[in-house]
Amino acid sequence: MLTITIISIGKTNEAYVKQGIEKYSTLLLKHGKIEWIELPDVKNSNKLPIDKLKEAEAELISSALPAKAALFFLDEVGKQMNSVEFATYLGRKSTEFSKLVFIIGGSYGLHPSIKQKGESISLSAMTFNHQMVRVILAEQIFRAFTIVKNTGYHH
Repeated sequence: MLTITIISIGKTNEAYVKQGIEKYSTLLLKHGKIEWIELPDVKNSNKLPIDKLKEAEAELISSALPAKAALFFLDEVGKQMNSVEFATYLGRKSTEFSKLVFIIGGSYGLHPSIKQKGESISLSAMTFNHQMVRVILAEQIFRAFTIVKNTGYHH
């Protein structure tokens, strides 16, 4: 069975974001197991230099990574795909791996030690806040699997 894991820094604190996550999590259950790992914000993050903050976040993320998984991290300069291309890409990856892990970094992006562990993807050339991107990513993953399985959602 396919497991889709979404790892993010910081708690989801907006009610509308929580509703969106719940909606797409329920829909994704048709395609595999979905799990959300919300890592705590780094303590005193506003007092740390950006490189030290990213390093501390990388340690948290690394501790949450499962073994033998396809790792994808969201990055504004990552590979951009339309929904059909993304569906083909995820469809191929889901035949190679039983675990797909998506990593949403903190406000300043991800440390290079995390980036070297996976593949960089971009949801858009635009920047989204870290709450909203959770719902957007979940919807795009759901859309991708409906395209792969030709269930008609993508119209």
